[in-house]
Amino acid sequence: MSALPNRYPIQITVNDLSITTVLIGRHYLNKHGAYMDDELILRLVMELDGGNFLVDSTTAGVEYFVADIALDETEKIYRLIWLFEGEKLEVLGVINAYRKKGKKKL
Repeated sequence: MSALPNRYPIQITVNDLSITTVLIGRHYLNKHGAYMDDELILRLVMELDGGNFLVDSTTAGVEYFVADIALDETEKIYRLIWLFEGEKLEVLGVINAYRKKGKKKL
């Protein structure tokens, strides 16, 4: 298994930024690989389209964003943690994704 993130083309707008690429880090595989995969993460990322999100935290000058997403066909809630990168902030980098118990983060 490669430690490098998987790269996928995409066309969405998040926080008024035109996102053309999604990078999915491999971190989720350690604890959440039994039910989470890149396909599900891409579906979650698509749910961000048109949204505006506040910075959840900042570490070493890097801003991280968090969204809790419920897909229509299931009552399960998933947490997506990401950042923006790239010269024009056109890359959405998924740091982690996992199924969450409890209520959605507003």
